[in-house]
Amino acid sequence: MTELIRAIQETDLASMLRIEQAAHSHPWPLNQFSKRLDCSRHLHAVLLIENKICGYYLASEVAGEAELLNISVDTSLQGKGLGAKLLKHLISKLKADTSEVFLEVRASNVPAIKLYEKLGFHQLGCRPNYYPCTKQGREDALLYALSLLETT
Repeated sequence: MTELIRAIQETDLASMLRIEQAAHSHPWPLNQFSKRLDCSRHLHAVLLIENKICGYYLASEVAGEAELLNISVDTSLQGKGLGAKLLKHLISKLKADTSEVFLEVRASNVPAIKLYEKLGFHQLGCRPNYYPCTKQGREDALLYALSLLETT
């Protein structure tokens, strides 16, 4: 099986949007992806398996910190370690002076929370009623961070 992780190209956006719409109850619109491709502080990549886009991430990196803005894996391939592969790729691409990676996740997204914790992220806090829900009401966002500083 041929796998490749590379920077996102404009021609990838339609496939990414299909994954986004299937994976999220409130998906990003196309312009949220495209406006981040040409900014020097944004990191982004797609994961291709047999030349088919199966996942992606977008992150920002500024002032020694990074933030994971979006990560998604094709719903038919979730639970196979592809999200971890994408996150590890992101971490490997960060500048040497980047000390922490931050992210937020829906409180109900238990598989993602387990992945983040397995990779060393720890919960910092909670933003109550942050995300819109498909049902009435709103959902909390859990804030996570990963320290990239080596401890001795």
